[in-house]
Amino acid sequence: MTTTPDQFFSKNMKWITLILFFLLLFSSVRSCNRKMQLDIGTKQYIEQIDSLKTLINKTRQEGQDSIKKLNFELKFTSEQTRAANDRAQAVQNAVEKIKTNTTITVKGVEEIKDAFKK
Repeated sequence: MTTTPDQFFSKNMKWITLILFFLLLFSSVRSCNRKMQLDIGTKQYIEQIDSLKTLINKTRQEGQDSIKKLNFELKFTSEQTRAANDRAQAVQNAVEKIKTNTTITVKGVEEIKDAFKK
């Protein structure tokens, strides 16, 4: 007793429909799960990019602040050096003027020379 395909399908239609429904449901759940994983991965990727951008901007700002501070210190030190050189030059000029306008005489040099001769 062989059954024809029409008889087989009509007899087992509810089982075939049930199996196809479960396959469709499984496929839908798997697709939804895959989409959820992609969304989570995308969110994590975006968060990492944002945190890296924030870190880069913070580091760049700190670098610029350090450069400004060091430039200020360099200018300040250069100005201090120039002022010190100006003061040293003024002292040198004053010493030279005093030296040219002053004759130094030491009293008692002749007596010391006489004492050595004796």
